Amino acid sequence: MLSRKRRSSRIAFNAFYFLIHFYYFFFLGVKVVGKIGTRERPLIFVANHRSFNDPPALGTLVYSFRRSNEVHVLAKSELFGINPVFSRILKTLHSIPLQRDGLDLSAINYTLNLLKKGDYIIIFPEGTRNKTDELLEGKSGAGFLALKSRAKAIPVFLKNTDKSFITQLLRINRIEIRLGDPIELPEMRANSKNAKLATQILMKEIGALDD
Repeated sequence: MLSRKRRSSRIAFNAFYFLIHFYYFFFLGVKVVGKIGTRERPLIFVANHRSFNDPPALGTLVYSFRRSNEVHVLAKSELFGINPVFSRILKTLHSIPLQRDGLDLSAINYTLNLLKKGDYIIIFPEGTRNKTDELLEGKSGAGFLALKSRAKAIPVFLKNTDKSFITQLLRINRIEIRLGDPIELPEMRANSKNAKLATQILMKEIGALDD
């Protein structure tokens, strides 16, 4: 049986995700293009990053995909230092703090253990919110995770998440989540060179989902 603490954590997780799902998929009417074309576990979802809307919108979609609370989002470590309340919310939603400079081995090893259990991981390889019209070069951590875990990756392109709230609400700039086909990377040793190459492959697949 679940302990009282774990049960409370699961209730809080489900409550937050219900509210987030309602906001994005009913209130704002987020449109999903494509489908998650596999029932395998684990999976790594790799997406472009333009807005604070990206993690919650994609996270709640993955959550609704399996009604599984084993969904984790890699988030920049600076977010956990904004204030204690926000940090607690991030932890409740299974966010994993990630140092963006270099390869954060602690976060990588923790994430690999989650993938070994069959959990779902969401990562934004660009590493920061992109304000340009072109994808930024992806960080090698995403490729390393995919190579080391041998988990399939689902490319995702998030559209209009950076537009104004009013235009999103009026569906002038309706948010879209575009899902690509599962990617199974070639069998390569998980080293820095191959991790960079694998990330380039992932970024190319993300870019292919753009108009």
